Amino acid sequence: MRMNVLWAAVAAVVLCTSAQAAPKIDDPVIFVRWVYAEMATDKNFAYPEDALSPRLKALEDLDKREAGGEVGRLDFDFFANAQDWSISDLSVTGAPVENAKDREVVTAQFKNGKRKNEIHFYFEKTAAGWKLDDARSVIGGSWTLSLILKYGWDTPE
Repeated sequence: MRMNVLWAAVAAVVLCTSAQAAPKIDDPVIFVRWVYAEMATDKNFAYPEDALSPRLKALEDLDKREAGGEVGRLDFDFFANAQDWSISDLSVTGAPVENAKDREVVTAQFKNGKRKNEIHFYFEKTAAGWKLDDARSVIGGSWTLSLILKYGWDTPE
């Protein structure tokens, strides 16, 4: 119960300081916690695309354009590492990049159902606030978001 109160407080702070359609991320760790809190209450939640860096947004647009209205190369929710989710045992931590005040790596460890996951989110600070520049799963399936968006899944035959 105490954790639910914390998530509600985090969501309130983020929503009061930024609109969901065009968030200004003041703290990448709080933003990632907010995303997971939203996912816990809304099974149709989609991350705000304005949270993406220009580079990652361009790759997402490329994937959509090349898909021609069909499902693109990204066919799952990268925050959940799956198409559906039931997130538990969530831990979110952040660490600045050495000698770089404008980049931070946020690590989310959680279970989706019974499967353990660890996803690293790479943020960069821009004039518009912090933006998500990439994501990489290291436990629960290995992938890098930018590579999937541009090149698809590496599936050797």
